[in-house]
Amino acid sequence: MTLFLLIVLVAICHLGLKAQHQKKSIGIKKIDNPPEIDGRLDEAVWENTAVATDFIQVEPYNGRKSALQTQVRFLYDNEAIYVGALLHDPQPDSIYMELTPRDHIRQDDYFGVYFDPFNDAQRAFGFFVTAAGVQVDMKANINGHEDESWDAVWKSAISINDSSWVVEYMIPYSALRFPKKSPQDWGLNIFRNIQRYRMNTSWDFIDAEERGFLNQQGELKGLRDIKPPLRLSFFPYVSAYTENEPGNSSWSYFYNYGMDLKYGIDESFTLDVTLIPDFGQVQSDDKVVNFTPFEIYYQERRPFFTEGTELFDRNGVFYSRRIGDEPDRYDSVNSTYSEDDIIENPKQTQLINATKLSGKTNGGLGLGFFNAMTDNTYARVWDSAGNEKKVLTQPFTNYNMIVLDQSLKNNSSIAFYNTNVYKGKNERTSNLTGFDFQLRDKKNNYQFQGFINVSQFYKQGMIPETGFKYNASVGKISGNFRYEYSQTVESDTYNPNELGFLRNNNDFNHSAEIEYNIYQPFWKVLNWYNEFDIWYSSLYAPREFTQFGVNFNSRTTFNNYLTVGGDIGLHPVAIYDYFEPRVDGWYYKEAPYGWSNIFFSPDYRKKFVVDVRLAYDYGKKYNRRSYWMNLKPRYRINDKLTVTHNFSYDKDLNDIGYVTDSIFKNQPMIIFGKRDITTITNTTDLSYIFNNKSSLSLRMRHYWVRTTYNQFYDLQKNGELIPNDYLENHDFNFNAFNIDMVYTWNFAPGSEILLVWKNAIYTSDEEIMKNYYNNLRNTLKSPATNSFSVKLMYYLDYHHLKKGISKLI
Repeated sequence: MTLFLLIVLVAICHLGLKAQHQKKSIGIKKIDNPPEIDGRLDEAVWENTAVATDFIQVEPYNGRKSALQTQVRFLYDNEAIYVGALLHDPQPDSIYMELTPRDHIRQDDYFGVYFDPFNDAQRAFGFFVTAAGVQVDMKANINGHEDESWDAVWKSAISINDSSWVVEYMIPYSALRFPKKSPQDWGLNIFRNIQRYRMNTSWDFIDAEERGFLNQQGELKGLRDIKPPLRLSFFPYVSAYTENEPGNSSWSYFYNYGMDLKYGIDESFTLDVTLIPDFGQVQSDDKVVNFTPFEIYYQERRPFFTEGTELFDRNGVFYSRRIGDEPDRYDSVNSTYSEDDIIENPKQTQLINATKLSGKTNGGLGLGFFNAMTDNTYARVWDSAGNEKKVLTQPFTNYNMIVLDQSLKNNSSIAFYNTNVYKGKNERTSNLTGFDFQLRDKKNNYQFQGFINVSQFYKQGMIPETGFKYNASVGKISGNFRYEYSQTVESDTYNPNELGFLRNNNDFNHSAEIEYNIYQPFWKVLNWYNEFDIWYSSLYAPREFTQFGVNFNSRTTFNNYLTVGGDIGLHPVAIYDYFEPRVDGWYYKEAPYGWSNIFFSPDYRKKFVVDVRLAYDYGKKYNRRSYWMNLKPRYRINDKLTVTHNFSYDKDLNDIGYVTDSIFKNQPMIIFGKRDITTITNTTDLSYIFNNKSSLSLRMRHYWVRTTYNQFYDLQKNGELIPNDYLENHDFNFNAFNIDMVYTWNFAPGSEILLVWKNAIYTSDEEIMKNYYNNLRNTLKSPATNSFSVKLMYYLDYHHLKKGISKLI
């Protein structure tokens, strides 16, 4: 009650304080001779240009003036946009300059600009640089999501003097997409971070009470008669490997080569192609034991599939890990043939090529096309006569997606999309068609959004299978007080998983949330966020109740920059789980339970900090309880070397779950078990930055799960459990140990050399280890996969290549 009264009192004090502001604008000057990008604004070309100044705090004191003055100027020619910034600072020795890899910002002062060439607040290109000279580029969308996987080729330089630091950019038009018209007014906002004050500022005011930041941008006015050159670049690569697999005393050697290509069809559309790609240098997956009936989602890390794919990210229909994934009949080979009879069974299909075409018309219509192809995949086995034969595990597969995304007034949009996966006439073909929309009012206070997806599967001689999913939500998205109601329906035949990702279908869900957030500092608090959620779910068919839950979470940051938060929730009535039994028509009746967690995150400006998170779950029936602890110490030894360790301990006592099933007297017999699960994860990340061009990273992860069963049960048709005398042993001890060490050298713009070492150990057996160090020792003695590789990728721009050839001639 005390907490509730405090929230109400503070709310009353903050009513009516929302500031109103006029959108800023600044002109840009066209030039004939570009400046030298050296981090010094001492050339005459920078004189007599408009200046963007009077920056405003985004945080900690939203709406107040910046503590330090910033002045920014803009130039352009037919090649590029040029940015010059003078960032005043009377204490240059207090500027934070932690060296990081490209696209990473830690404890740094930084400067950046966001360009929205279509000026519709839907998508923008961000170009940032830290005081240590590290480049960070990204794309952002209307919902505030920033995609740092996108990389462009551009130039920047910085310098620091007695009273300021200076930034200078050259951003070629090849890095941007813009309409074909004259004159043009682009959306623009400019950012500066002053880390010693933990102060983030912007040129055009970003009201924290309003959702999003692109919709709160200013304008860059006066771009005329831009005649960009041909946008064509090549990224050829060559890579070499040496690898050793467990059980093989010799090392294998092989090499790859291929190329990426970017072609600017016009000012607005870009074609990206990768031919015979090699992604062997990406970080290893964090493998986990799956106790659920659902697929595990693993993050996409392959550059081609993470860069510039935001247009295809639509409501779970595009999961690029499907491309080059495990062949459809990989498990079938393992179950049909003995281990001695399998010569080779590839775990991944071979990607031949992939293509992306995307851009936007002058009328605000975004167009996207994606295509990828994987080759026939074969396993090699010995047949019963002792002859070698090939078994097709997945035929040639063609993946396609098309997107049409129309921008509307008031930062709104509608979109149509379609995905198709074709595996040949003897396999089934999948097709999914969808439509989504996001509608906002003129003041950006209210939003109505939703989508409809229809999935279809076809195969010769079979009746097509059709399913659908829709979502609709409406709510207030700005101000201190916010709310939303949402309804989601998934039919029992909806399946997007040939190219998309969905853990389970057959769901009918209602949910509502209420927020009250305080953005202006008061007392010893900088901000305070509070949210209450409630949901009710049932199956779509038959319409049977599954669960009801409530949750409250709160988070606040104090003026010493300690952030504290947590949540508490409850399933007050039994949950009817129709998926855990793994048999249609059966369900497990899970007793009510509650959960809670709390976290502490300190001021990251300190050299040594520790993030702490604690959680506890409890269910009275079976005395089920769970303890979870996460500690994340971070030590910044100096501005080049940082070490982070992530320790996680999860203890689930008397957890109830599926074990196995069989048929007995023509009836399913489903066995559940009561088990204790201990999960310990240790991950160490070490980063040493030689300079803003080269770095060394080392990541070590050990994941250990031990599971012991204490009691087995027969599942009844009413969802209850009855103890039985089942005697099979299902205890197991699983370990995953991975090392990823990568040296990166960006030796030229857009070009890099990667030296990579990967080590992987996976063990699983029935012997339960009690002692952590004994278990780790045994794991490290187990057979390991080792891989050493080197990859060289070189950026070739058509114009630079043409000039070089001309000089030779």
